[in-house]
Amino acid sequence: MARPLRIEYEDAHYHVMNRGNARSRVFHRTEDYRLFLDKLGRATEAFRISLRAFCLMPNHFHLYLATPEANLSRFMQSLLTAFTVSVNRRRRSSGHVFQGRFKAVLVEHEAYGQEVSRYVQLNPVRVSGCRGASLAERRKALRAYPWSSYASLIGVRACPSWLDRAAALGDWGRSRRSQTRAYAEFVEEGLLRDIADPLSQTAAQAVLGREAFVEWVRGRFLELSEPARVRRERGQAHALAAWASVDDVIDCVAEVFGSERSELLRRWNRGHEGRQVLLHLACRHCRGRYTLTELGERLGRITLGALSQARRSMADRLASDRNLRRRVARVESLLRERVTHGSSKKQQ
Repeated sequence: MARPLRIEYEDAHYHVMNRGNARSRVFHRTEDYRLFLDKLGRATEAFRISLRAFCLMPNHFHLYLATPEANLSRFMQSLLTAFTVSVNRRRRSSGHVFQGRFKAVLVEHEAYGQEVSRYVQLNPVRVSGCRGASLAERRKALRAYPWSSYASLIGVRACPSWLDRAAALGDWGRSRRSQTRAYAEFVEEGLLRDIADPLSQTAAQAVLGREAFVEWVRGRFLELSEPARVRRERGQAHALAAWASVDDVIDCVAEVFGSERSELLRRWNRGHEGRQVLLHLACRHCRGRYTLTELGERLGRITLGALSQARRSMADRLASDRNLRRRVARVESLLRERVTHGSSKKQQ
């Protein structure tokens, strides 16, 4: 399996998550949650991380953070190692606690930071036990959940020194009272209606941002010319280069949707569901290999505006259409197999 992409630079923002080994439970007792938060606080201060939001769930965790010193990997290695060693010692066990390397999505904060923060905070009420509860009950559960940053950010609970409340609320008003009120309204809007998962819009499951931001990442970490930068960022450049080809996406969509390639590439075939899925997934999985102009040419000579509109429309549909999400998940599963198999053959 390909190693997760790591793009690191000063003042970058990330959504970070990791699951328990084999998706097993990580936090069994209150002491486990407290231990992780203790290690998180220590690592955050030691590596000068600006932590904006966090949520610990029984078998995984989410963090939204910024790295003023371009040290995400060192921070996460320190945090996960410290927790694993301590919890194994406490349980008198050994081995992995988490499932492989952590996942980190690079986020364009100005465009998606608020949505990612809300996504992290709403995790406790997405569990099956809360789905049938009333709005008042879910709001109470969200604010009372002890293992997330939400209550601290809105002033319901004391805020730890290592949680960057000022940065987390800085875009929500001038006074602390107006900030907490506006942020709470924004987050709890997710209790009233289905909110699209912002991470469904990531490019190659690695970058979440507007078109210009993704193009900037592509240019900086793939199109490298300075030898020192090539050596320093070689792993990231290879990972970006491994993003899927347009032909890979076309073939996988055609297989799942039972369509001909010519049908999927027909420029004015806007009502064709497979065509719309193709545009959406090409934006998501191919932008490490092609500029948006090149993508538009390969997908039937469509404009950048049409490509962006198709991506947004499909993201909205996926938020509400379970059957469509399943079909798209099948396409992405085939695509991962194809890209991984192709990468492994190249390495042999």
